[in-house]
Amino acid sequence: MSLSKILVLALVIGVVWYGWRWINRVQAVGRERGAARRRAGMAGGAGNGPARRDTGSSPVAMEAEDMEKCPECGAYVAPRSAVSCGRPACPYGR
Repeated sequence: MSLSKILVLALVIGVVWYGWRWINRVQAVGRERGAARRRAGMAGGAGNGPARRDTGSSPVAMEAEDMEKCPECGAYVAPRSAVSCGRPACPYGR
């Protein structure tokens, strides 16, 4: 093998090695954030973000909210989190 082939091979091995380490670090950070989110969800109660199922852990309970039809525009909205549709008589104006 020539010197240039050896250098290219070493470069490819180095890129693969550092790429593998970077991917593992990103996954570890994601797992830590997910665990922190689950802990905050259990401590804060229901309704603190989307419930996600992860294998080996219990799902975070969320309270369901019924949709109601807006009498002004006819759109279905969740009453506790609805915002104004922009019409003057909107009951969800803030």
